[in-house]
Amino acid sequence: MTLGNSSLSVDFGDDSSTTADLRPGVALATNNTKDSVDNNMHDSLQVSWNNYGLTCKLHIEASHIYATEGDFNISVAALAARLEQITVSRNWTVVSIRRPVEELSPIVDSVVAIQQNVSVIALVSALSQFVTYHWTVHRFDFVHGGTNSSVVLSASTDVPELRLILTVEGDYLINVTVENEISASSVDVIIVALVPVSELLLSCDADQHFSTNAMFDCTAAVEKGTDVGFAWNFGTGISVRVTTVDGSSTATVTYPAVGEYNISVTAWNHLGAETARKAVNIVENEFRLGALATEPVVVGKPVHMVACYVPRSNITLEFDFGDGTRQLVVDPEPHTVTASHVYQLPGVHAVTVKAVGNGSVAVTHLLVNVHENISEVDLKPVLAPIVGRRSVFIASFNGNFSSLF
Repeated sequence: MTLGNSSLSVDFGDDSSTTADLRPGVALATNNTKDSVDNNMHDSLQVSWNNYGLTCKLHIEASHIYATEGDFNISVAALAARLEQITVSRNWTVVSIRRPVEELSPIVDSVVAIQQNVSVIALVSALSQFVTYHWTVHRFDFVHGGTNSSVVLSASTDVPELRLILTVEGDYLINVTVENEISASSVDVIIVALVPVSELLLSCDADQHFSTNAMFDCTAAVEKGTDVGFAWNFGTGISVRVTTVDGSSTATVTYPAVGEYNISVTAWNHLGAETARKAVNIVENEFRLGALATEPVVVGKPVHMVACYVPRSNITLEFDFGDGTRQLVVDPEPHTVTASHVYQLPGVHAVTVKAVGNGSVAVTHLLVNVHENISEVDLKPVLAPIVGRRSVFIASFNGNFSSLF
């Protein structure tokens, strides 16, 4: 047998091939003849013959580095020359070349708005066109029964982008798994779905004018919004107390000087902000109060007390009748208010009337003399009446009250 013109060729299917000559030489007697041909820096071909009795088998080991992904058809051709007879043997196989999935990371906003499109992108450092993306979205409920979770979405795609709309505010866990025939990678990311801030309203009590050093409330509220914060601006050196709860905020403010002031408030969350402004006019404090009681005052009979005040808006009056009882009158009629009380014991009672309006306070006092009863009026002359002269009489009732006339 002559093998001088025999050869072995391998075509790797990517426009690259290599060929080795078959020359057994001395090694043929040991049944282990190898020949190596290196056509370039990436390809090599190892050929060996094995003789077992009357059987002769050819073994090859080929190595190749593929630069691109794909499915490649590898073909092998062996050419054997025996005397003047030439024999050609061929075979082929298909191999799938894939890039490994490495360094997977999701790209998505950490805070998103409900009822709007949310886009999640899976970024793979070694991009492969032969991968599948598996997406799972869980919603967490931290309020009811601990950290319960429910599956919102489960899908598989061949594109590295997922689009969804979240309809309920809360925390969501997004998992993406990228895999192909040789490797897989998985990663999680947590996002928060919120309601954007909308329609901020600002109001400051009912009046447009406030007195100096008077406390008044300003309230800001949003119609919609999740996790809303409020930032107030009243000016420099202004005393403010702020309370915030459930999408609204109330600030209690006092201005020490007369003038027009601009109040602003900004409502914000991680999705945006809105600002509202209001001008208030601070005037000199002219809050005055006076009170009087009808006479005579008798045990067991109602006595009427009248309080008069300026200015005439947002006034709350408290009557302390001096016998351990009080009466509160809220938002009375303008200028005056009347309170009634029945004393059960005689004597002089100190009545205190306190009025509060727009943070200002005024207090006045009056004495009420309560009589046991009022008898018939006893009229007696001081001196004996004389014709042509002025007569002086004294009128008394129960000895508690007297008058000369």
